[in-house]
Amino acid sequence: MKNNPPIFSNLTDIFKNKFGKKSLIGNKLSKQIFDYDRSLKPNFPRQIQIETTNICNHGCTFCAYTIMKRPKRHIDEKIFSRIVKECYELGARDIGLFSGAEPLTCKKIDQYIRLCKKIGYEHIYISTNGSIGNFNKLKDIVDAGISSIKFSINAGKKETYKDVHGKDDFEKVINNVKNISKYKNENDSKFWLSVSFVGMKNTKNEFPILKKILKDSVDEMVYYDASNQSGQMKDFPDPPYTDCHLPFNKAHFSVEGYMKACCNDYENLLVVDDINGKDILSIWNGPRFKALRKQHLDDKLSNTLCANCIRSKKTIAEPINKKLHAKSQNK
Repeated sequence: MKNNPPIFSNLTDIFKNKFGKKSLIGNKLSKQIFDYDRSLKPNFPRQIQIETTNICNHGCTFCAYTIMKRPKRHIDEKIFSRIVKECYELGARDIGLFSGAEPLTCKKIDQYIRLCKKIGYEHIYISTNGSIGNFNKLKDIVDAGISSIKFSINAGKKETYKDVHGKDDFEKVINNVKNISKYKNENDSKFWLSVSFVGMKNTKNEFPILKKILKDSVDEMVYYDASNQSGQMKDFPDPPYTDCHLPFNKAHFSVEGYMKACCNDYENLLVVDDINGKDILSIWNGPRFKALRKQHLDDKLSNTLCANCIRSKKTIAEPINKKLHAKSQNK
């Protein structure tokens, strides 16, 4: 079975109301952005995201991972199992098994995918740079039941790729995409195969080059401009939105087992609470999370990471849970 012509999307257009309706990734993001309960106590979200690991083998120049000081580790298997089971019971059905790092550094990733599939999650997805391991590693993920794999490839030429990613893996990644695409077609697999490209002033002109290389191998290719990574990369522009949906309709969990308000929060400045000893719904509806939502609703975000992200502040962000922030910084 041959791939249909791929969809080419510019996700930045979502925020300009110029977005096409064919993109799987764009449609899910669009629904999150525009269709949610912006209140102090919204329903538990359909979508959750778990930081299975905060380790990455690349160091992309636009990414705040390059300046992260938090100790690197993997999530505890028991904590992961509790999160996915409890959140499913609360109504979660979409789950991302990554958060700002490289999910394939987690040796149990295929095991975690199988567990989510067994529990009943309808959409299980990852974003990967695709450079770890080989075809067999990706095949294990597909066979485990992944719904969507997005490869993050942020250049169209080998030399530029090394400058951006910090590793000379361009040819390996391209081959991995093509090989898993071949496997997908030969086995009529239903997972969505896509590529994302984060563009900067000196690289955005290479997206058309990458499109030509992979246009026969993927379902979708998406472009979006690099932004300030939730205020942590101060030399990059603000994101293309002024109101954030994340505290209202998505639950994020860190490798330490903390619920937090943002997937780009590399230093746990937006950690709400520790799930150990507490049920997840009580944290979602708890006073600290409601206080953060009220700051968003009242547009009083001073001294938060959110202010540096969507309000162009350049202040030193204060953690909303100082105790857990400090604890997460210790090895």
